[in-house]
Amino acid sequence: MKTVASRDNPAFKAMARLASSAPERRKRGLTVLDGAHLVGAFLDAGHAVDTLMVGRGALERDEVSRLVARVRQSAVMVVADKLFESLSTVDSATGVLAAVPAPVGVPIPGDADLVLVLEDVQDPGNVGTLLRSAAAAGLRHVALSPGCAFAWSLKTVRAGMGAHFHLNMLEDVEVAAFLAAFPGASVALAGDARKSLYEVDLRGPVAIVVGNEGAGVSASARGAAKVCARIPMPGAAESLNASVAGSLALFEVLRQRGALK
Repeated sequence: MKTVASRDNPAFKAMARLASSAPERRKRGLTVLDGAHLVGAFLDAGHAVDTLMVGRGALERDEVSRLVARVRQSAVMVVADKLFESLSTVDSATGVLAAVPAPVGVPIPGDADLVLVLEDVQDPGNVGTLLRSAAAAGLRHVALSPGCAFAWSLKTVRAGMGAHFHLNMLEDVEVAAFLAAFPGASVALAGDARKSLYEVDLRGPVAIVVGNEGAGVSASARGAAKVCARIPMPGAAESLNASVAGSLALFEVLRQRGALK
């Protein structure tokens, strides 16, 4: 375990660049986890931390000291509290910051049972929430179009609350082409669709498509999907939030399959 007391420390400067620069994270194939919960979830999934920086004061917390004990000691750096505050990616410093590899997604197999497809979902919070719902529903695969928020952005990772470490997330997917090749059913969620989601048979292999927050699913993706379906809304709201709609659809699949007991 090393101690960092100066901003001129090379490791500190490297972490500061990672925490503040998305291009730097992409270039190095790393992302930053801020907080004991995210780092713990990463370790629980069987991954190894590149660098763990801990505020000196945070070491006094049992949760943090237990976390530090799980990381190889050569990767741990104790940082003066004032210095750590300048690294924090959130308003209130958590005392724990880790640089970790951002896994690259692999092609989704043709026999995938359930796939979540995100087309141009631009808000990192929505993407992260949808990933969290996907992990909660037991999904393995998520496809994201080039127009989606970066799956490994700091805001997306925070919203995912550890879901990232249990999913295969394939980015830069051309949605219409993916749906055309997908052998199972594909359901594009659309508020103006004639058919209700609850009328669609979702018991076989299926891909659920969630579109852009404003424009919805594109015409090309709607054309490639086997069916367009709406989530009935008897109230006065014009539409559902993208992450809410996608989450409802995923759990309707589970309900039809008898997985919710």
